[in-house]
Amino acid sequence: MKVLILNGSPKNEKSNTLRITNAFADGMNAIMHNDVDIIHISKYHIEHCTGCYACWTKTPGECVFNDDMKMLIEKYADADVVIWSFPLYYFSMPSKIKAFLDRLLPMNYPDMEIVSDGTATHPERFDLSHQKYVLISTCGFPTIENNYEALFKQFDILYADYTKIICPEGELFKVPQLSERIGEYLSYVKTAGEEYIRTERFSEDTQKKLEELLYPKEQFVKMANASWERNDKEEKRTGAQTKDASLNFMTQMSAIYNPKAYEKDSVLEMYFTDLDKRYQLLIQKDECTVLTEDFKEYTTRIETTFKLWKDISAGKIDGSQAMVERKYKVKGDFSTMLIMDDLFGTSRPVSTAEDNMKTNMQLLFLPFITLWIGMPIDTFYGGIAGILVSALALAFSIKYKLTVYDKLSMISVILLGIMGITAFNQIFLVCLSYLIFGVMWIASGFTKIPLSAYYSAYNYGGKKAFENSLFMKTNKILTQAWGIVYIIASITSYFLLNSAVGSYTSLVNKIIPLIMGIFTVWFQKWYPSKIARG
Repeated sequence: MKVLILNGSPKNEKSNTLRITNAFADGMNAIMHNDVDIIHISKYHIEHCTGCYACWTKTPGECVFNDDMKMLIEKYADADVVIWSFPLYYFSMPSKIKAFLDRLLPMNYPDMEIVSDGTATHPERFDLSHQKYVLISTCGFPTIENNYEALFKQFDILYADYTKIICPEGELFKVPQLSERIGEYLSYVKTAGEEYIRTERFSEDTQKKLEELLYPKEQFVKMANASWERNDKEEKRTGAQTKDASLNFMTQMSAIYNPKAYEKDSVLEMYFTDLDKRYQLLIQKDECTVLTEDFKEYTTRIETTFKLWKDISAGKIDGSQAMVERKYKVKGDFSTMLIMDDLFGTSRPVSTAEDNMKTNMQLLFLPFITLWIGMPIDTFYGGIAGILVSALALAFSIKYKLTVYDKLSMISVILLGIMGITAFNQIFLVCLSYLIFGVMWIASGFTKIPLSAYYSAYNYGGKKAFENSLFMKTNKILTQAWGIVYIIASITSYFLLNSAVGSYTSLVNKIIPLIMGIFTVWFQKWYPSKIARG
């Protein structure tokens, strides 16, 4: 099909509305290939209609203006689907696309005819019975009511049957902190495009999701009001408070606070070193308030330049990497930093059932621990026990998400168990088991995602944690440390098993991971805080 997109936004490719339209077109193309032509109206030479009616009398079907409309009318008439895409401008459409609409006059005959409902119209010069129409629009208000009625009436008259996607709060598309929510909404738009190709309508579930506000109405209004910077003259006229950029930023930050991420009352202090300005965000269960004076004792303090923090918020700079590079400092309770994205974002990622499944490090350890306990006592029965426990651990994949290292652990223990059953040397097998386990840890430290990260990511935002430089660096260090410990254990096991206290080998090697576990819990808190303090 030939799909013509009429982008009426003066912002052209940067249009918020066009992002929605592109997602819709992507959905259409996911089902079948379409010839999509995007017309950025503001880039074309389109004169305003003067009402001379020459296109009806002197030059039927042709306008007196020799501009781009002749070519655009041909594209319009040739399209199978016409998508009108524009933001709401003063309860209507932007002036340039209104000029385009007015200049469609040559597509009608001057004669009038009475239609079935008793009204009069001008018959069409072209056969457009094959065409379908879609209206996609955004606005800056949080409601459709009392904003779109005039535009809807105009389209009702133009097209007896058309489909529409209307997205209030469209300005939120440029707020980086809400990228997850925007991405979620665009995924529903893409689904709508897929459904439109199949049935020329949206399912009830998709329609419901498209009609949901991007953000709660009250918070959106608060954020929108905070975004305007008024000059001194405007302040005197309206009595409004003039705000500088940093205060605007902090006010908007408080406005996008997500109460669902609340853990405890806290005070987040921001000190912008380049501006020598200090603000506090008072985080409470149901609201977040900006303090510019009468400061309280902070829970967490961030010392940064205003420019850097804006770039981090806009996603231009990785905040965790900037912290690792000591471009800003964090004092006080570091745990606040671990939930910053949840506190000041939507925390509504589209997730699958698999994404929501936890990993469990016990599934990694249990098969090997069984070997380490059983084989020093009896190689044959220790091997059988290792195989049985590996099979049992595999059964837990119903409840827990198995990592590649869980599977490697099970495969390794099964092979070692078979070797034990076939009467391999006891000391060799025990030492080899510790060596294999240690090498697996160390080797994973050189991969993109170290072993320990798979098991701790769930507590740090799930898959998002893999994009956190500080989280990954912490886990690389821990993973290498664990690997070294188990390689050392393979050496100590050899000497212990060849000594008079060989039966205590498994006990000694249990104490080592216990100590490492305590160290891990401490290091996960201490190391990020150390980096953050600079």
